[in-house]
Amino acid sequence: MALALNDRVQQTGTANTTVSFTLSGSVTGFQSFAVVGNGNTTYYSSFDATGNWEVGIGTYATGGTLTRTTILASSNSGSAVTFSGTVNVFVTYPSSKSVNLDASGNASALGTVSSGTWQGTTVGVAYGGTGVTASSGANSVMLRDANQNVAVNRLNQSNTSVSAAGGTTALTAASSYSQTLNGTGNQTYTMPDATTLTTGVAFVFNNNATGTLTLQDYATGAIGTITSGGAVELVLLANGTVAGTWDVHGYLPENVTWGTNALNLGSTVISNGTWQGGTIATGYGGTGLTSYTAGDMLYYTSGTALSKVGIGANGYILTSNGSAPTWAVNTAATADQAYFLSFMMG
Repeated sequence: MALALNDRVQQTGTANTTVSFTLSGSVTGFQSFAVVGNGNTTYYSSFDATGNWEVGIGTYATGGTLTRTTILASSNSGSAVTFSGTVNVFVTYPSSKSVNLDASGNASALGTVSSGTWQGTTVGVAYGGTGVTASSGANSVMLRDANQNVAVNRLNQSNTSVSAAGGTTALTAASSYSQTLNGTGNQTYTMPDATTLTTGVAFVFNNNATGTLTLQDYATGAIGTITSGGAVELVLLANGTVAGTWDVHGYLPENVTWGTNALNLGSTVISNGTWQGGTIATGYGGTGLTSYTAGDMLYYTSGTALSKVGIGANGYILTSNGSAPTWAVNTAATADQAYFLSFMMG
């Protein structure tokens, strides 16, 4: 069933109570309702000789029956009319269904447009549009999916380079994500007012200068320092105060490699910390041993291996048969020598 509108369609007929019209007569210069087509709907208007009238949506059936499906307006306060005698029925364009321009040149409300392509002016955001005509440049459009995710091929975030001059660089909410310090000397960076940012905002700092890059929050509180060649990322965790709470993550220097089972520091020096890994072998400056008793001594075994020899009893001397050293009684020792050895051994 489709809505059909045809020009110059009019017939006469009789009303079947308030349900339908039986259209049987013709009017000179007009087509019959048969052009509407069986099962289709159309807008109609009807009237009788006493002044009763009705406008509505009718459904046409082959044979000349027009069912009064929906009443749009009538002389009966908008309800179906009980006509008397002959009724004239014709196809019309009801004002309540019309689209027209008002005195200001604006179209009346359209309701739901089920099909078609908009050919008017740019649709603004306030009217469900984007406000732009091309998806490129500073005003390009980016759409999110149902999970608020955005898919892009590449996201290029801006970088600002500063030449070290011993001064202070004050960042704002509009500052670049990436900040690079170049040149010779030191420089201080102050974070934006945290209340102007959303949590999760991040800045990356790359110190390519010879001096130190110092980081402060908006209240000039210390966040940290980056030595020459270093780089860190700052992430805003809380924005309830102007200073905010910043989380610092350092990047590994270029001469440091980290594999699945090894950390290669290159020439980097570990200045603080306690080793908590596996036993350090002699090839790496360790002993290869994990426990000792007071008085134990180390000796070379073979290759890169070290072994330990425990303390001997009083009066014993350390001897070797060309391999492992052992403690033995020195039978040739004098009493003075035995006493000396006893004294040395405790």
